[in-house]
Order: sequence, then C-alpha cells, then structure tokens
Amino acid sequence: MKSGKLQKKASNKSLLLKVYFILGSVLLLVLFIIFTNIVINNVKKDVQIVPDLYSKFVGMPSDVNLEHFLFQYFMEEILPGIDYPIILTDSLKSPFSWENIDIPKDNFNQLETRQQNILRSMVRKMESKHSMIPLKISDDDDKIYSYVFYGDSQTMIQLKMMPYVGMAFIFLYVILGMYGVYTIKKTERDILWVGLAKETAHQFGTPLSSLSGWIDILSSKMGNCKNGKELQEMLDFMRGDVERLSKIASRFGKVGSVMKFQSCSLHDIIEETIEYFERRLPAVSKKIEIKFESEIKDKKINLDPDLIKWTLENIFKNCVDSMKQKDGYIGVKAFSHKNKTYIHIADEGKGMPKKMFKKIFRPGVTNKERGWGLGLSLAHRIVEEYHNGKIRVLESEVDVGTTFEIVLPEV
Repeated sequence: MKSGKLQKKASNKSLLLKVYFILGSVLLLVLFIIFTNIVINNVKKDVQIVPDLYSKFVGMPSDVNLEHFLFQYFMEEILPGIDYPIILTDSLKSPFSWENIDIPKDNFNQLETRQQNILRSMVRKMESKHSMIPLKISDDDDKIYSYVFYGDSQTMIQLKMMPYVGMAFIFLYVILGMYGVYTIKKTERDILWVGLAKETAHQFGTPLSSLSGWIDILSSKMGNCKNGKELQEMLDFMRGDVERLSKIASRFGKVGSVMKFQSCSLHDIIEETIEYFERRLPAVSKKIEIKFESEIKDKKINLDPDLIKWTLENIFKNCVDSMKQKDGYIGVKAFSHKNKTYIHIADEGKGMPKKMFKKIFRPGVTNKERGWGLGLSLAHRIVEEYHNGKIRVLESEVDVGTTFEIVLPEV
C-alpha cells in the first residue's frame, strides 16, 4: 500500500471517528430520554390509581354499598392493571389464591407437586425481599389472618435494569471509540513507517549512483596505475559495499509497497544469511559459532526473499550483539509442521525477562547504546503484516539465552 493511500485511509478513519462520537453521543442521549419517558409514563399509570379512586369515591351516591363498590373497583380497575405476580396465603403462608402467575387458578391442594413447589418457592423469594403485607382486622389486633405476597412490577424491573443497560451502552460506546482511536494511531504509524522507509531509500539513491559512477571511472583508469592489482581488489570491495548499500535501499523501498512474492527455497535463504554472518563474525567475536539444522531442503515457499533475508539478518544481528561479552553458539533449526514452516533461532546471550517478550518488537525498544531499536520491529512487520506469519520470543532466560520463533504459512 502506498503512502498516499495510507494518508487517505487515515483521513477517512479520522472523519468516521468524529462522526461516530457525535452521532453516538446524540443517539445515547435520545435513547436515555426515550427510556426515561417510558418509565415515567408507567409510573404515572400506577400513581393514577389513587386519584381515580378518590374521585369516584367523592362522586359516589350515598346509598351505594361501600364494600361492594371497593370490591368492584378492585376487580375492574386495579387488578387488570397489575402486571406483577401476587400470591395470597393463609397465616401459615400456604398459598390459596394467586394472580399473574402461569399456574391454573385452582385449589392449591389439587395442583401438581411441581406447581405447588413453584408457588412455595415464589413465596419464599418474595418473603426474603420483604415483599409482603400481613392482613389484620385492625392495627390494634396482633393476630395475622393472611399475607399478600407480591413481586416486582414492570416499572420496577425497568428502573432496576436502567443503570446496567446504561453502563453496557456506555461501555460498548467507549470500547468502540477506543478501537477507532487505536486504528487511527496504527494507520498514522504506518504512514510514518512508509514515509521514513521511502525517504531513506531516496536519500540512499543519489550518493550510491554517484559512488557507482566513480568506481567505474577508477576501474577504467586502472591500466595507468603501478599497483593495479591491489587497487582492483580495493575497488572490488568498494563495489561489493555499494551493491550492499543498494540492496539496503531497495529493501527500504519495498516497505509499504505491494509485495511480489516468488517461490523460493527458505533453506537456501537461511544458508546464505548464515554464510554472510560467518564471514563477518571474526570482526565481532572469534568465539561465536552458528549451527544450522534443516528439515526443509526440498521445500519451496511463496515469499519475498529479500525481505525475509533482511528479517533473518536483524535477528542474527540481535543474537550476535547479545553475545559480544561471551562465547557460545547460535543454533538455527528449520522444520515443517501442519502446512507451516518454523524457524527457531537460539543464542546463548544475555537473555531477557518475560515482560520484554512482546515489548522487544516495539519501535525504539533497545538495550544498546547506539541504534534506533527498529531492527526487530521491522522483522515483526515483515513477517506478520507482509507474509501473514508469526514472530515471537519463544523462550528466554536472563544470562542463559533467547530463542526466537518465526512461523511462515506454506500455502
């Protein structure tokens, strides 16, 4: 993906995030208002019973039987509006009448045992919540003749659920918002990566072209030199270093570009990388040896050989740097398992604590005095983002060593 597309993608995501926060806030407010109005309307209906009863009582003719009026009002006006369970029991709390419960209104003793147990269980539950009213003939009478047990109304249930529903919506809203911020930050990092890589490749390009030209000019004038053979060797070394720098510039140029994979022998790539480091190990340490054990000699994988080689070089460099103060081995093992190729690279260096296993792949994380801490971060990007593989610290112990694992899909 090119940097221009990345910038457009970041801009679109930023706009979407702003729209999300604005519309999300408005939607949450609207939902809260709607829910509050529903609850208020339900409460109004419950409260309306008392003034309705009072108005009818005041307007009732004097010759009407009061008990009959109250019973009729209860059965016709109050009971149909009740949406919560009610159980009427005797003084021993044995049910004999119930409403709004999915059990036939029959004699309690004639119910099935399962139904009786349901009613008894509901009575115990309501009693534990103190949702009961003892019925007496008068307040002065200590004798309780029966009990009325009742459950929560729909309004009460809605009020109880309201804080939890609100918290769930807010939590989801915040999580999605945080994810949006994370993706924007990630895209911004990608833009920075690609821009840095492209600019580095561009800055390499001009002096490398100039150096190549000067080497060609010097080579053409070698016939006039007394020590031509010695100078030719120097020029060959210079040409090799220039080619090496050109390859580095090419690698940086590939970051953020569309990958062009080809079928390659990963065994050969690992072997070439090991040979490259073995030629340079005497300049770093005479005590380090590299051992390579391969079970993939005849296997080919679709990958970008230059970038995979770069990844291996970064890991080998990390291993060598961790072993500068001690001798030992760098063990490399490559094998195939369940359509995946595994590469284990183990050193006997200074190791790292477990909390560093993931941090080590972050940009800028390094324990060296010099360097930007980008090598392993580049390796992580190449393996996981460009090749859909995995790279991780398999195991490590301080002052014992570290094992890196690279997993590449074979399909």
